[in-house]
Amino acid sequence: MKLAGREEELAAIRRVIAGSGIRHGVLIVGNAGVGKTRLAREAISHAAAAGHRTNWFVGTESARTIPLGAFTGAISQSMCDPLPDVRRLIDSFVAQQRVGKVVVGIDDAHLLDALSAHVVHQLAQTQGVRLVVTARSGGAEPDAVTALWKDSLLDRIDLEPLSVAAATALVESAVGGPVDGRSARRFWKLTGGNALYLLQLVKDQIAAGRMHQSAGVWMWDGDVAVSQSITDMLGRRLGELEPGMALVLDTLSQCEPLRVDILTDLVEPADLEAAERMHLVCVERAGRDLVATLAHPLFGELRRATAGEMYLSKIRGRLARRLADEPDPDMHATVRRALLALNSDLAPDPELYLTAARCAAVLLDPDAADRFAAAATECGAPEAAPMRAMTLFLLSRGEEAESVLREISAEDRPDAHHWSTVRAANLAWMLGRPRDAAEILGTLSATSESEQQRVERLAIQACVDAVLGHCQSAEKTAKVALDSGVLPDLHAMMASIALMMALGALGHVEEIDAAAEQALTRATTSFESSPMRFWFGAVHGRACRLTGRIDECQAMAARLDESARDMPGLVYANLAHLLGHAALIRADLDDAVKHLHEAYAGAATHQITTGLRVASCFSLAEAHAKLGQATAATEALACADQHVPEDYVFMDTARSVATGWTLAAGGALAEAIDVVREAGRDAARRGQPTHELACLQSAAQWGDPSGAARAGELADTLGLPLADVVARHTEALAADDGAGLLAAADGYRGLGDRATATDAIAQAAVAFGRHGQGKRSAYLAAMAQECADECGGLCTPALRNPAGQPLTHRQREIVELVVAGLSNKQIAERLVMSVRSVEGHLYRACQRVGANTREELAAIIRRGPKGAR
Repeated sequence: MKLAGREEELAAIRRVIAGSGIRHGVLIVGNAGVGKTRLAREAISHAAAAGHRTNWFVGTESARTIPLGAFTGAISQSMCDPLPDVRRLIDSFVAQQRVGKVVVGIDDAHLLDALSAHVVHQLAQTQGVRLVVTARSGGAEPDAVTALWKDSLLDRIDLEPLSVAAATALVESAVGGPVDGRSARRFWKLTGGNALYLLQLVKDQIAAGRMHQSAGVWMWDGDVAVSQSITDMLGRRLGELEPGMALVLDTLSQCEPLRVDILTDLVEPADLEAAERMHLVCVERAGRDLVATLAHPLFGELRRATAGEMYLSKIRGRLARRLADEPDPDMHATVRRALLALNSDLAPDPELYLTAARCAAVLLDPDAADRFAAAATECGAPEAAPMRAMTLFLLSRGEEAESVLREISAEDRPDAHHWSTVRAANLAWMLGRPRDAAEILGTLSATSESEQQRVERLAIQACVDAVLGHCQSAEKTAKVALDSGVLPDLHAMMASIALMMALGALGHVEEIDAAAEQALTRATTSFESSPMRFWFGAVHGRACRLTGRIDECQAMAARLDESARDMPGLVYANLAHLLGHAALIRADLDDAVKHLHEAYAGAATHQITTGLRVASCFSLAEAHAKLGQATAATEALACADQHVPEDYVFMDTARSVATGWTLAAGGALAEAIDVVREAGRDAARRGQPTHELACLQSAAQWGDPSGAARAGELADTLGLPLADVVARHTEALAADDGAGLLAAADGYRGLGDRATATDAIAQAAVAFGRHGQGKRSAYLAAMAQECADECGGLCTPALRNPAGQPLTHRQREIVELVVAGLSNKQIAERLVMSVRSVEGHLYRACQRVGANTREELAAIIRRGPKGAR
């Protein structure tokens, strides 16, 4: 397996080995399992591949009492007197220099006997010999080993635990594919960045079926599977504990951190002190309190894996009773106490479960909230069914929520109207049935409603209007509902989502920030709407993109990321979509693909059929297409098309733009332009001017100037900087104006839209080339390629159009299809022309770019501006 996560350290070692400086090697120092041996082995392998003579020796506890024990394999039978043997041994390494540089690896040098350490010390002073030595930090070691770095004979590398990024790289290398960020951070936290533990833990989770692939992304859900291997590595001491000390660890394994005064009510203080002396438990001061935690995160997993369930249930019950003696200081404490009680030998407490369900939802753990709500339902608590309906809704489990909500709203209860509106929201959003939702709301409107009931209905009606593409109605209705000041939190969030969709589609930017701040402020303290903040963030991001406010989108994504990076399950999937979309619109394409794959995988894992899965796939298709990855874009688009509800009109523009980009990546430029032109006309008929603007912008990126007049009209109507830039862009395209295209590029760059700015620069390069300004054209082509590289390898149709030898529109269209891999006959059939005409266009295109064959032409176009310089 390729070494991952230690690239910088390996590079430093290789420089020392290859150099001729005063230091003759490196000493790698670190804790057990941190990866010292693996790094040293990799360095020795690189040295061998470079043609050096290499040797490898290991210090062991058993050989420590034997003179020259580590070098037993290198000592001949004629060597029998230890002191002369030292000289002969050193000379044997020196003699190897006759056939090249000598590199000697010494593993676990802290275990060397005195004479072996002396040999290593002497070799460190020998010209032509390079050493790669490892030693454990904090342990006793021979003086000669200490002198290696104290006397500056070797460079010392203190190998720290892996960072999150390095641990992620190691996990992905181990499984051979991408791992979602939350799972990678979970591995890192549990292992403390210890490479040995991390690799074993990954193997354990895969073997136990806890880690699996979903949509091409490895994900780790559920509890930790602990194998005998990791138990042997870490837990030998844990299996030999006295009963009192075992109780200390088992209690902390169920609840940590824990105040010492609470812990010592449950265990003997002497046992806690003994566990601290053995470095099994850490006790630290937090303000005026002493707080105890396990010394390593895996200690708790190991104890839980080996202890009996009845024994642990009693411990949880004692903990829950003791914690209940004091008021819970915060919601985290309430959830923790409820989890202990739920899994203990205590009698059920439905009131505690319902309270904990609300707290868990606010803390962005809808899975735990649903677990509590289900437990309360089993107890027959009167309000358990409505709580269960809410948790199922927050988990996007639409069919299950519909079953509960249908029953609640049909009951003769004073809040039946309220739950009917929640049912309508579930139908519209989770089940993709907005017209069924509208029917329910229509029935409610015919009844005698209180003002409270009326505005609740209007809040959900605004959602239905937004889904069906009725933006003016959605804006008006949502504002009426929100201005009432009496909406429950769920309905307020529903109205805010509808309002944000409408504001973005209509281009009413002056109201976006206030609406966003109001929604998020309310969500952070509400169990009904807290998990929906990421859904709202995605809608806000879309509105910002449509109105050219990319910086605001980035700020929102960063704000929500800070609040929920390590949240479980579906919440993380929503966050990943938000981060991926933000990366896409700032043209950080590698990050975009990574996060959007995670979002899609999370949606697939949780069986989300609408919303999150579809939006992730649309963005993923666009990201792949902008990287020139037509096959991957087509696959992502196909996944989305399977799950778009028929009546989800609000997704039509995003679907058309993603389709257009996918077609363009596959060389079908004319078809791509036709798709977005038609989508733009549909958006205009629906009264969605920014959606129409987005279609005109995409077509312009593919070289279509036909929307210039309409773009000018939208610029006058909307008054948005983005609309002005798109108008300048299309006008410059129509006039073949290189300076105008450069001005448009500056405008896009000022808005933060690096991808469209790059396309405009590439188009300017072609325009200047057509007007005989070859030097300026070449300069701009190079600039466009540099910008494309900064975006992660942007590969768009504009960048594939050679600046030095501009093609006609028809030639370019045919060449794009050649790049996509179509034969001349297939191109002729697609463009409804003869094969001979295709061949003629290709011949003239080859003449323009200096290609001799169809294959050379395709290669030049793939290289883009680089091929034109």
